[in-house]
Amino acid sequence: MIRSTFAVLLGLAVLVSPAPLAVAQDEEVQDVSKKEAKAALDRFKREFDTEDIDLRLDSMSRLRKVIHPEVADKFLDLALRHPDFAVRGKAFSALSKQVTSKKKIGPSVARYLHDQAKAAKKRKAKGDYGVILDKKTGEPITDTPEAKEKLREKRERGKMLAAAVKCIYKLDYRDKKAVESLEEFLSDGDDTLVAYVLELFGKWEEWSVMKKVLELFEIYPHEDRFETGTVKVDTGAAGTADARAAKAKWMAKYGDPDKRRPRPIVTRAIKKLLKTMSGEDIGKPQEMREWMRTPAVKRKVKKK
Repeated sequence: MIRSTFAVLLGLAVLVSPAPLAVAQDEEVQDVSKKEAKAALDRFKREFDTEDIDLRLDSMSRLRKVIHPEVADKFLDLALRHPDFAVRGKAFSALSKQVTSKKKIGPSVARYLHDQAKAAKKRKAKGDYGVILDKKTGEPITDTPEAKEKLREKRERGKMLAAAVKCIYKLDYRDKKAVESLEEFLSDGDDTLVAYVLELFGKWEEWSVMKKVLELFEIYPHEDRFETGTVKVDTGAAGTADARAAKAKWMAKYGDPDKRRPRPIVTRAIKKLLKTMSGEDIGKPQEMREWMRTPAVKRKVKKK
């Protein structure tokens, strides 16, 4: 409550300062002049120059009310290059408001998401699932200082990616690689990220992802519990190659400890997507499988 009050007071201080910017009812500045944008950026530079992350984020909250191409450039630079995931996430969130610069922001954010998806695939191919694994059991370790830091970094990255996905959703931008990139994020442990991706697929009526969505639904068929299963592989190699490959595949699917829990937000997002795509209330994975076997749906999935 203290922090919220502080942020409100600071926001009011900006509004009553000399030569105030024109503020709309939702406190967002529209079509400001270059001079006004420069003043806001100068103020932001002073306020952002601190090691206190809360003060940095507060300064970004104030700047996000200023809509101008130069402000958009500042947020884009922070979103793509700042070392702190929290700052990046805040910048992506701010970019979703910079509608006058959407033609520049959309492609830049989409390319960033594509690069992040490729990096995630490479990490998993190397056995890096965003956590530290026990060398004997292969299971995630979550209780050591190093493991906690690794887990914190993974979670902060997920929140940042969620803000980036929401940005392209708000700006209504889609490129040719969008589905390929976003599909990778369905395996993330951040509920908000997965939910935003599913909402985008519904908005785009993207049939090609239905099999991936079914796999996700089978893990989270209920809001109050989750399921894990077995995986099978046949490498054609002798010895323990199949076992190692199966373990890697299982870990890629279930290894994130944030995925081994009920995820009601994800379950609801899946059902919402299915309602959008089918026009029906599909409440169980079995119902989804039966729906996907219908000739009309099979044709749409195959066509995509």
